[in-house]
Formats: sequence, C-alpha cells, structure tokens
Amino acid sequence: MSQVLEGAGGPTTELDEDDSRRPRLALIHYSASPVVGGVERVMTAQATMLRGAGYDVRIIAGRGDSDLIPEADSWHPEVERLTCAIADSVDVAEPFQRLRARIRDRLEVLLADRDLVIAHNVMTMPFNLPLAAALVEVGRPLIAWTHDLAWADPQYEAFCRRTWPCCLIATAQPGVTYAAISELRRHQLAELLGLSAADVTLVPNGIDSLDFAEVDRRVRRLLGGLGALDADPLILIPQRVTARKRLELAIDAAARLVDEMPRLRMLVTGPVDPHEIGSGGYASRLLERRDRLGLRDVVGFVFEHARDGEVHPILDADIPKLYLVSDAVLVPSSAEGFGLPLLEAAVARVPVVCSDLAVFREVGGEGPIRFPVDGDGEDVAEALRLALDGRAVGHRRQTMRRFAWARTLEIVERLLSSAHVNGASSALNRGTGTTC
Repeated sequence: MSQVLEGAGGPTTELDEDDSRRPRLALIHYSASPVVGGVERVMTAQATMLRGAGYDVRIIAGRGDSDLIPEADSWHPEVERLTCAIADSVDVAEPFQRLRARIRDRLEVLLADRDLVIAHNVMTMPFNLPLAAALVEVGRPLIAWTHDLAWADPQYEAFCRRTWPCCLIATAQPGVTYAAISELRRHQLAELLGLSAADVTLVPNGIDSLDFAEVDRRVRRLLGGLGALDADPLILIPQRVTARKRLELAIDAAARLVDEMPRLRMLVTGPVDPHEIGSGGYASRLLERRDRLGLRDVVGFVFEHARDGEVHPILDADIPKLYLVSDAVLVPSSAEGFGLPLLEAAVARVPVVCSDLAVFREVGGEGPIRFPVDGDGEDVAEALRLALDGRAVGHRRQTMRRFAWARTLEIVERLLSSAHVNGASSALNRGTGTTC
C-alpha cells in the first residue's frame, strides 16, 4: 500500500493554528452523477469518502446532482462551438475571454466559502479550456486530479500544441497541485509538465465492495457491529443456528487461522432455529466456546443483534449481497436434504468449503472444497486455506487491500493538507491569471 500511494506533491509547511481545521472542499467536473461516466462515479465516491471523514464537500458541475454552472458542461453549446474552433486553430481570443470571465464570476460565488478545489480532468483535457483558465484565475488552491491526459491520446492531437489556449493543459499552472490515478499517468504528466514524478501525487481510484454490492446502511451498521467491515478474509456462513449445522467447527477453524490471518472474520447469518428442541442451549454453548477461545471479535453471530419481538436483522434480500462481499462460504453441516448455499455461492462465484456429504456432491458437483464429514477444526481450516489460496479469491483480496477507498484516505488527507497550505502560500506570492 505504501508503495502504491507515494508522493506528496512537494514539501509542506506547518499549518497556523487558525488553519488547522479541515479545508472546505469543492469538487469540480464537467458533469456529476447521475450522469454516467467513470470520472463522475469516482468523484461521487470521493465526495462520500471525504464527507464520511468529516469534510465539508460541495460538488460543482455543468450537469447532474450538484451546484450547477451550465457553462462548466463540456456539452454546453457555447463551449462545444469554442472547442471545435480551437481544434481547427481558429482565433478564439475574444469569445474565449468572455466565456472565461462568465465562468470565473460564477465560480467566485460558489467558491467564496471554499478553501480548496479538486478539479477532475479539467486541467489536462481540452473539453472546456475556459473553465480551466477560470479555475486558475479564481485564485483558490487547486488540485488537478488527473484521470486522462490529452497529450497521451492521439485522438486529441489537434489540441496538443503549446500555443494559447491549448498550452493550459500542457503547462504547470501556478497554485496547482497535480495528482494522478496511476503510475502511468503520473510519469506521463510529469514529463509533459516538466516536473519530477515526486511532484505528482499518486492516488489510485478505489472501490467500495459494499457499495458495489448495494449493501444498505442498515446492513452496514450491522456488519460494523460485528467487526466485519474491515475483514480480510470474510467467511460467510449462511445457516441457521442449530446443532446439525456444526457451527462449532467454524469456531475451531477460526482458532487455528486467526494467528496467520489477523483480520479474519466469520459471519453466521441465520437465526436460532425456533423448531429445534434445545436450540437455545446450542446457541449458548457456541457463544461460550467462542468467547473461551478469545474469538469474540472473529466469529460473529447475527442473532446476537436481534431484539425481542423484532424480525431477524438479516433479511432474505440481504443474503445475495453478503455473498458478493465475502471471500468464501462455509457449510459445515452433518446432514442436509439439499444444500441451497452451494447454488447461491456458485451463482455469486464465491468458493465453497463444505462437509463431504453425498447430497453436497449431488448438488455441488466437483466445485466445492470438501473436508471429511467426521473432520475437526483443523480439517475445516485446511479446506479454507485451499479456498482462499485460489487465484480469483487472491485477486479479490489483493484488490481490496490496495484499492479499497478506505485505504486511500490517509494519502488523500495528506494531499489535501499539502495543497491547502502550499496553494494558499502560492496565491499570496503570485499574480492572478494562467501561465503558458
């Protein structure tokens, strides 16, 4: 992680006491969600992450759910006409300056209470060069968050010249801190702008697996209470709490795995079976066994969070989503009539570890990883190791370790602090306007 998220955009200075609060942010792009697009999706996720960390975030765009500046839209008729004229090398000085001034005036109103601006793609793509010029002129510390680079794409060759106004996206602008989403973009941007790679901060795009699986806030809160939000790996046990499910094997397996997998979490989703005599006693014995082995934070039972007289906290509609955020499914039953979790896991493409029952062979074929019906916790642990060593699971776990949004927050906050301080200092020591 530390190797991926490197670079600090240059040296920082200490914040004054009055400036120690989090900077108030504005995120800017041509359009915002629900307009469909990769940058729009990333900007929405970034805003959500930063708001969750306590930042005041405003989204500004030409279209979408945001504070609107219509002329910020790359599809605005006036902007489109100007962009086409620039591509054809037509003299656009007068209409360009009029549009730039109009955008600047609108920006000044929306940025009056903002400390720092993050502009997605605007400073490196040619789709709205008056907006790029206005952002620099308005004088707020600015991060140019670079997803795409016109100079790295032959289809934008008409804009790849260092004359005005195309030079805006080929020249390092005063008061601007540059960030890039990959090493490739980082080095391309540094070479174009005449900077060192260390002057461009690398912050890769991220993913929230719970968002991707459309896990709602209710289930998120439950997972948080069970300590499962930061699991690596997460083992899903979608079964009722009844003796024939042999959930004690899961607990014993966890005891054998937790030292090598400190962030292991096992999640038993089912309620205590109301039809089985003594099922409450079984549930109590499971909790006693878990706690005696020091696994309260490792093995979570959803039924512990159920309140008297209320429905079970996990609904049937939640189960498919939990499959999508799990690394493996464990079914340790001693007897079953079918084995529905094997089908559900197959559809969700999650590996299954199960006891070697004849019915599981009938239903699951050769897909699941099996352990002996009379096996113990070590047998289950070994089967789980095999499942987690699979290529697909390994790729998923590696992806979440490197690219989960929560993993990027620390480097993003350092970048915000650096850009806020250095950008404000730069603004005090420079005149207004862009440079080429």
